[in-house]
Amino acid sequence: MTPDQETGGQAAVTAVADSVRDLVRAVRKSKARMTADGRDDVESATHTVLHMVAAGGPMRASELAGSVHSDLSTVSRQAAGLVADGLLERRADPVDGRASLLALTAAGEAAVAAREASRVAFFARVLDGWTEGDLRQFASMMTQFTASYDQVHAAVIAEQAQQAQQERAE
Repeated sequence: MTPDQETGGQAAVTAVADSVRDLVRAVRKSKARMTADGRDDVESATHTVLHMVAAGGPMRASELAGSVHSDLSTVSRQAAGLVADGLLERRADPVDGRASLLALTAAGEAAVAAREASRVAFFARVLDGWTEGDLRQFASMMTQFTASYDQVHAAVIAEQAQQAQQERAE
């Protein structure tokens, strides 16, 4: 690789890193606007719980907590609220009758469908004017980027933890 190619490649990586930083900032600003408007992440978090149950089917609260990367007490509190609101229901676990599964009610299914329709409509506005080919390419590249990001980030965190452990042992 020539020095010019190295410099060009590094500039391209920097451009991607800058774009991701800008995207994260835009998402944070949108959340700040929602909070200022009287909405907050509680609604978003409960919709995440509903979406996971919709995608995975009835599940125990512990499985749900793992799916949304949250602690069991937080998910149990959210689930209790969703049960009280009639969006989730508790069913006996057919494998272990002492345990219960969280399942969507008809109202929960309607809430998930409405949220999904709203999300798609929002992104249709964001992506207005893009060609179908550009959309497909972007989706493919975002999928590839997200998978790589997740894999590399997990590896870096594991490496840092191992390094810290070695330093403590010395």
